[in-house]
Amino acid sequence: MRNVVRRSVSTARQLLADRRLVLEFVRRDVRGRFAGARFGLLWSLFNPAIQLLSYGLIFGFLYGASDPVRRNILVASLFCGLFPWWAFQEGVTRGMAALVDQAAILRRVPISPVIPVVASVIAAFGLQMLGFLLFLLAFTLIGLVSPGPAWLFLPFVMGGILVLALVLALVLAPLHLVVRDTAHVVTAALTVGFFASPVLYELDVLPTGLRPFAELNPMVGLLGAVRWAVLAGAPPPALAWCSLVIVVVAGWLLAMALLDRLEGRLDEYW
Repeated sequence: MRNVVRRSVSTARQLLADRRLVLEFVRRDVRGRFAGARFGLLWSLFNPAIQLLSYGLIFGFLYGASDPVRRNILVASLFCGLFPWWAFQEGVTRGMAALVDQAAILRRVPISPVIPVVASVIAAFGLQMLGFLLFLLAFTLIGLVSPGPAWLFLPFVMGGILVLALVLALVLAPLHLVVRDTAHVVTAALTVGFFASPVLYELDVLPTGLRPFAELNPMVGLLGAVRWAVLAGAPPPALAWCSLVIVVVAGWLLAMALLDRLEGRLDEYW
């Protein structure tokens, strides 16, 4: 346990000291993702827009009855669930693969393996947040959502989602480096998590007996907080916040323990 705590303090200090290097990795990640693409960053907005439109048509029009007010609420609720989930999912998957993707650099340059993982998560998350902000502006202009003082809490909520994605990526990246089948397991788990989390629905539609179990999911509090801030909905349950704190702390300690065991042995798995 002492080694894990020491590793945690050392990692935090190193990330702070190497923040410019982290930003450089973020820029490389973004440039590499759209290298050779004629429309560049527009693709990061186009694909989510198509998915949001598809879900909006299915849920807002096919299941939204004929009430335009109810239909607008459904579409806005989908927006509040989908973009944060996409940011979380892409951050986890790209961060998980960072040690394998950046193997060529890590072999040549003696840097902490945490840096490419953190950079990949930030790059993926930032692109999705750009789409979130643009759609939030568009929905405000067409009257689908209304600005309010609770919007000031959105950066903190999104920061919580970023931290959760980062911690999970730090746990999964060394596992994926050692066992490449980890990617397939994580893909399946995220598919289950998508439907187990209140992305396409709100928590209050679940049967009363299932809600305490659903609240153990840390994404419940975060997605509920996004809806609370944007749509002035009900605040997320306290149990979900407790679950979030436990998962983040336990995940960080586990990630530090895994990275400590792999220190000096990364070349064995490339």
